[in-house]
Amino acid sequence: MPLVMLFRRIVLDYDVYFIIFIARAIYLLVLGTSKIENVIIENKISADRLDPDYLMDKELYSLLDSRGEVYRRSANRSRLVTLAKTKVTVEESVSPMLIDLESLIISDLKQLLDQRGIMYYSTSTKHDLIGAVNISGPVTTEAFNHMKQMGEPKIGPIHELNAFNIEETVEKHNDSIFLINILPPRLKSSYFNESSWKALRRKLTYMDFKFGELDCDFEKRICLKRKWNISTLYLHTPGKENVAEYYIRDDYNIHRIFTSIQTEINYRITLISSWDTFTSSKWAFYRGSKDKIAVRVILFTNMTVPPMFVSSLSVKYREKVNFGMVNMESNTGRRILRKLKQKYWPLLLVVTKQGILSYGKLPGEYFTYRELDFFLSTLLQDFRPTEKWYHKLSIVLDPTWIGLLIANFVVRNMFMNGIRNEEGNQGNQQDADDVDNN
Repeated sequence: MPLVMLFRRIVLDYDVYFIIFIARAIYLLVLGTSKIENVIIENKISADRLDPDYLMDKELYSLLDSRGEVYRRSANRSRLVTLAKTKVTVEESVSPMLIDLESLIISDLKQLLDQRGIMYYSTSTKHDLIGAVNISGPVTTEAFNHMKQMGEPKIGPIHELNAFNIEETVEKHNDSIFLINILPPRLKSSYFNESSWKALRRKLTYMDFKFGELDCDFEKRICLKRKWNISTLYLHTPGKENVAEYYIRDDYNIHRIFTSIQTEINYRITLISSWDTFTSSKWAFYRGSKDKIAVRVILFTNMTVPPMFVSSLSVKYREKVNFGMVNMESNTGRRILRKLKQKYWPLLLVVTKQGILSYGKLPGEYFTYRELDFFLSTLLQDFRPTEKWYHKLSIVLDPTWIGLLIANFVVRNMFMNGIRNEEGNQGNQQDADDVDNN
């Protein structure tokens, strides 16, 4: 009898393992197919987007042939690579209708500069403001009408901070730059003027800054520890190990503070100083279809520091987009522009795996933080694998484990029922034998 029960147990286990194997195979097939689809989405790349430095000889010859280049296959490879990099095509688009800046009033010019993160003096003339707008990027009629329709954004709220929540609050807004006004003990130092603090927040709200306040009258321990004994602006920039602190003294200047903040958050923007750098796999080309950084933004300008809307976005997309700048006051910058067959600047190029786009020429493409942010977030969707809902399930909800638990329950139940039936049959047989004996 034990041998019969053992055989039954083996048969039951075999059936269970077979069912689990089939369930697992189906699950992996579905999961694997979805991953393949994601890879196809992520890996779409045009042949002319691949860096010639990393092409095989056959692929390099094919690229040159497709462009109708005249060359010798026996030529040195480096010369063929240089030839392949001489042609970088920017997609053509119809030039948009620009607005006449001379027709605008001073308040409109100032709002345009606020949108772009360009500082100006309250005493700046109309001529100065027009020059600052021109140098920061073109203004289309559509962009101006959109600005007038949207109006000024509501100034960002202030987070009340203390020794316990300051780090947690800052980390919670990891994609945004955080500026904290440290209010010193009232009897020891003057405050950062409330109107100046509001004016600074109004300008930085355009760049999606977050704001906080910490009052040293109530948080004496942390203020003593960090030596916040005078009015201080505490700047946390995501991606930087060190924070910046600006001590507010009686002779403080909003323009100087704004410029210092702009310089501090500019760390993610690289100056492109040569054609070789521009045509490297970090900017105009890609090593392969699986390059981690799928989008690159390159600003051609004669500004020494890029507009803050570009700097702020370079911080937000620090792990997803490369940001570069070409100085048009240099001969190298103008040479790069000529090779791209572009005539005018400032120019904002967006490099993707399908081609190089000139940003600002299509509807909805404005030189502002909000619109460029929307453009980049939408563009990145094309290169990010779309997660299915079952990808987010924990390992506990894996069908294999679920099937194993169910099967184990069924096997135990059937095995125990078999034992009970055998015991019942044996009991009945024993009773029958007792009756016969009597």
